[in-house]
Amino acid sequence: MAPGTGRTAMGREQMSIEGRDGELAGLRSALRSCAPGGRLLIVRGDAGIGKTRLLDAAGSRWRARGTRVAQVRGRRSRESAPGTGTDRYGIGAVVDALRQDFDRFGDCGLVDGISELARFHQRQAEDPAARFPAVAAELNWVFDRISRPGPVVVLIDDVLDIADPVPLLLAARRPGCLVVASVRSDDAVVPASAEPLDLADDVIDLDPLADEIIAGLAGDDLDESVHTALRAALGPLYGNPGTVLATVEALRDRGRLVAAGDRLRLDDQAPICLPYDHDLLLRARRLGSLGPRLLATTAWLDAFGIDDLPAIADALGEDIVECGRTVDRLVENGLLVGDVQGLLCCLCPALAASAVAEERAAVRCLAGPAAEFPKPALLRETGGSPLVAVAPAQPSSAAQPWSATESRIVELIGMGLTNRLIGSELGLSEKTVESQLTRLFAKTGCRSRVELVAAANSAGALRGRGVLRGRSAA
Repeated sequence: MAPGTGRTAMGREQMSIEGRDGELAGLRSALRSCAPGGRLLIVRGDAGIGKTRLLDAAGSRWRARGTRVAQVRGRRSRESAPGTGTDRYGIGAVVDALRQDFDRFGDCGLVDGISELARFHQRQAEDPAARFPAVAAELNWVFDRISRPGPVVVLIDDVLDIADPVPLLLAARRPGCLVVASVRSDDAVVPASAEPLDLADDVIDLDPLADEIIAGLAGDDLDESVHTALRAALGPLYGNPGTVLATVEALRDRGRLVAAGDRLRLDDQAPICLPYDHDLLLRARRLGSLGPRLLATTAWLDAFGIDDLPAIADALGEDIVECGRTVDRLVENGLLVGDVQGLLCCLCPALAASAVAEERAAVRCLAGPAAEFPKPALLRETGGSPLVAVAPAQPSSAAQPWSATESRIVELIGMGLTNRLIGSELGLSEKTVESQLTRLFAKTGCRSRVELVAAANSAGALRGRGVLRGRSAA
């Protein structure tokens, strides 16, 4: 195979399920052990970890063994209801699935049922507040009809893209039948995810794949130096097959991979970015314009603490409270993570490089003469292209002065407040308070909250407020 051609599409499809034999075996046994009331199995993992490919592979194997499979694409429900922009109950996605596999399910009666379901879907577009009993009745009739001849497997990819998936899950989960639905790991923080997860009989978590499997998926024409660069750039995302494949494909498309003998190498030392449509970048954009700007700011600064927010907000011309809220949401979405000193940094260098490349204006705000930040070592300009390499944060010294925020947090600790109450008092999330405390413990060498308050009093950081007296004495 000539360098640069990569694997064939078929080869990629066949290889894409490597490392998931255990999960496939678990899905096969789940059908055999279906309870009298049916069975619901949730497959959970990060975006790009291989949930869709796993469901596709399982569906193909079941069909090859004569099992009838209905494959519902939850993502289809986002735009399928005309006039509403969403298919609240996934009815349109179900109609698509049954029409696609009608030859496996079809009988004259089912034709009428699918048509009625389609009409109901249209009525839902005109009346989005369709009542739960009516939706459940329509779905129950259809799934009862297709399951009469024997067991059916219903695969629902990205089930939480359906606003209210419960009627569909309950209708499809019937005697002898198996429902397998996939969810993203970060969906666990979405309130709508609670009921489907509670209904599940079992949850299969997809872990990152081993490095050798990832290397095989990416292509045997890549030099080991490319994998070394990918591991460094992607960090914890390197075990995610979807991310690695998409990143390699982007490097190929941009001409970044050049022939060197019978292998491909990177053409230069420019940073590796995530693909433009990567899930992490989409999450940042969904936070509004401030999300990507703060992400780029973090990349440019390498890392920052909560005390840096006022200066950052001033440099960006943004409200400090809104900046704090957006930082919390970046943390909740897995874009920013805390280091051992409690500082926040980008999840991986590839994310940092992408953020800076997309938000040059935000970086210029920080690099301008009015900004109160020294230019960090992680950003260099070469031919107008930012080169981002995340450097380790410098350790804090116990001799450093206490900031106003640090003093206030310790003061509230001395008054007996929990991290949650401290966050409410200061307008911060509980996670941000925890991150700040981690940084304080590392800075002072203290091992407990009591030691922290004593150290602050000793250093005069609490301005003589006597916080050790407790809240009742305040």
